[in-house]
Amino acid sequence: MEGHYHQPDGFRYSLNSFIRAVKEVPLKLHNDLQRHPEVRAKIKPLQEAVSGNGLFQKLGKQRDFIVHHGSLNPHSRGQIGTTEGAKIKFTFPFAVHPWESSDEAYERYKALCKTNALMRGFGPDCDSAPAIWRTWMIPEFPDRDLLDVAFEAWTLLGELLSGAVEAFGGEKLDLTMPCRHDPSLIRIKRYSQRQFFLDVDGIDLEEEERKWRERKAQ
Repeated sequence: MEGHYHQPDGFRYSLNSFIRAVKEVPLKLHNDLQRHPEVRAKIKPLQEAVSGNGLFQKLGKQRDFIVHHGSLNPHSRGQIGTTEGAKIKFTFPFAVHPWESSDEAYERYKALCKTNALMRGFGPDCDSAPAIWRTWMIPEFPDRDLLDVAFEAWTLLGELLSGAVEAFGGEKLDLTMPCRHDPSLIRIKRYSQRQFFLDVDGIDLEEEERKWRERKAQ
């Protein structure tokens, strides 16, 4: 999901795979523990925590919770803006449609900047670079990024499995998830300042800098 965040088809496919996993694992664990009532008793609080999670509740109510067939309809919200180094300089709302990639939305933005002076004025200057921010959501969790929803559910599921392993006498599972990245960095896609000026203004910043240095050296 992280790797395909700015590509709608890849993101939906990854989300669908995740949903299938979180649906099937608790059911399989439940079936495997039918003959181990003592283990079920030990992990009951963990099972209740999973059952009480919003995503798991939705999965329990809607059997065919599948991304590609309309049961799950991800929405995409976007912003466009500029950055200076690692810092955000300015952002404003800009539609990033759920069927388009962030690159496609960015191309629409550049096309607007060519014909709309106000929009161009909000764009990058010589000290900043353009960027797009997007957020994937579903109606069931309208104010939460799907990455956060998924991570919370996955953490609860990991704690449940770890509890089961410990109840059987094993060691606690490592749930640190070092492979996870900062969601705020995943939501942003940065673009070339030089290419923006070339495409929108027809100006080559590197060439302009070279000319400036030549004049300064005279």
